[in-house]
Amino acid sequence: MKIPEDKIQEIREATDIVEIVSQYVTLKKKGKTFMGLCPFHTEKTPSFSVDPVRGFYHCFGCGAGGNVFTFLMETEKINFPEAVKTLAEKAGISLPIFSDERASDVENLYQANQFAAQYFRQVLLKKQAGKPALDYLTGRGFKAETIDTFMLGFAPEIWDGLLKRAEKEGFSTSILEKAGLISRRKDGRGYFDRFRGRLMFPVMNISGRIVGFGARILIEDPSKPKYINTAETPVYQKSRLLYGLFVCRQGIRREEKLLLVEGYTDVMRFHQCGFDFAVASSGTALTEEQARLVRRYTDQVVLVYDGDSAGFQAALRGIDVLLAEGLHVEIASLPRGSDPDSFLRDRGAEAMKDLLKSTRTFIEFRLHRLQSAKKMQTPSQRAAAARILLETISKIKDPVERALMIKDLGEKIGIDEAILADSMKSEHRQTFEQTPPGESEPSLVEKAEMGLLRLLLEGGSQWALPIFKYIKPHDFTHKVSRQIADRLYQGYLKGRIPDAKELPDGASDGSVARLISNLLTEPLADDLDRLQYGIDCMACIREHSIRKQMDHIKSQIQSHEKQHLDTQELAREWMELKNQLAALRTLILEAWKKDVEI
Repeated sequence: MKIPEDKIQEIREATDIVEIVSQYVTLKKKGKTFMGLCPFHTEKTPSFSVDPVRGFYHCFGCGAGGNVFTFLMETEKINFPEAVKTLAEKAGISLPIFSDERASDVENLYQANQFAAQYFRQVLLKKQAGKPALDYLTGRGFKAETIDTFMLGFAPEIWDGLLKRAEKEGFSTSILEKAGLISRRKDGRGYFDRFRGRLMFPVMNISGRIVGFGARILIEDPSKPKYINTAETPVYQKSRLLYGLFVCRQGIRREEKLLLVEGYTDVMRFHQCGFDFAVASSGTALTEEQARLVRRYTDQVVLVYDGDSAGFQAALRGIDVLLAEGLHVEIASLPRGSDPDSFLRDRGAEAMKDLLKSTRTFIEFRLHRLQSAKKMQTPSQRAAAARILLETISKIKDPVERALMIKDLGEKIGIDEAILADSMKSEHRQTFEQTPPGESEPSLVEKAEMGLLRLLLEGGSQWALPIFKYIKPHDFTHKVSRQIADRLYQGYLKGRIPDAKELPDGASDGSVARLISNLLTEPLADDLDRLQYGIDCMACIREHSIRKQMDHIKSQIQSHEKQHLDTQELAREWMELKNQLAALRTLILEAWKKDVEI
């Protein structure tokens, strides 16, 4: 069932694009627009613009752009109907009911995970089977409010508790299996619950929807893994998620920094103790995707990893990944044997505040460890340390920041910064000299096509009549320009030219939105003679189209001559096109004078 256009329009008008984008990007008002760091590419200086009047966003760095629907589609990786449904729910607008058969698998997976979370939560709080898990949590000092905030639950030690309950509610085994909630028996006859006898940590995406679970055993058992997670699904990719990000997003924006920890309970403890800006990589080595996710909210990161060798190694890996994404990284060193959860539990929030005041840069952190291990005593050891740290510094993309880090390193280890800089350049020359290939320059006819689109977006029906009298969508050579022209032409035929922010709706990818945002951010000059400009653009496009037709007919004539076939009709068509070409500009000028108020 297609969503009615009037409903889409109603949802668009009821939705504040700034409010939606602000859930993913920290925006600051700048004149009539809002600016922030682009969520779609790495940058240090904000070039991502949101225009609340036009209802559009545009990145001057990577060219990404679109309306509120395309933004949600790109950030959440969902399709257009799902974006419409999500925004309708936020705006309190009802949509026509879709049958279960037509509901997307992705939406069904979200619903299955939501149901599972409610089931696990009910077991934890209201069933006898959940009492040991609740006792475990309260015994560790977690308050009811914290348990509620993070929606903790418990999977009972039975084979099909969730399965039976979910089937009663109409969930198919196919969806439950795709969601990673049940597994097929080895003999192929039936299914069983994947999570049993475990404390359940729901994992949410950045819009607050539950996509999967982390699960911890209560009683240590060497034969069982301490933690298991939802398997990879269309909505759960562990490398793209950060535990606690949705809950802590406002705290991160307020503090303008983020505490990065390893475990679920670390995040919960931080939050309970007043540090509501901590997130966890959930036991996985920090990935580029997670670093990009961090960058949407802040460029300041403090690593607070466990104070053991594994935590040290995790911190080292995290530093490189974060620096490569343009983030500023500091490290809070916990005492050996401590993790954030135990440190806060044993020493309290004030001790953690003091610890966070004494963070080290990654250079100070690494040198401190090397000095503690007595690996900075000889010239060769210091040279080796320099090479190790230069490797990390090379990950920094900003040349100014990179130079400052080299200077800092030189001062700390007593090596001239010029020598260090030369050493790094020789090792990483290709990295620093390589530049990404630029996009090819648009052809003359493509520029003319974009010029007409600008006129149509700017003046709507004022320009539509003379333009579409001589130019049709099939005359556009650029695929995306042709798509936009077709939408505008269909609107013209119906008596209403669509607004720019409506045009990306339903497009199969983001190319339409990207081009429209480029057109809107590079408007026609106020003093431009629009009459002459329109004539020039139309003439260029029609000339190109006519010449293509003439070339095609010419090749047909040559083919007919080789086969000794009659060419009179083809020659007549060719001559007719030639005459059209000669009179083209005069015809266009007459059309514009007649149809446009000048």
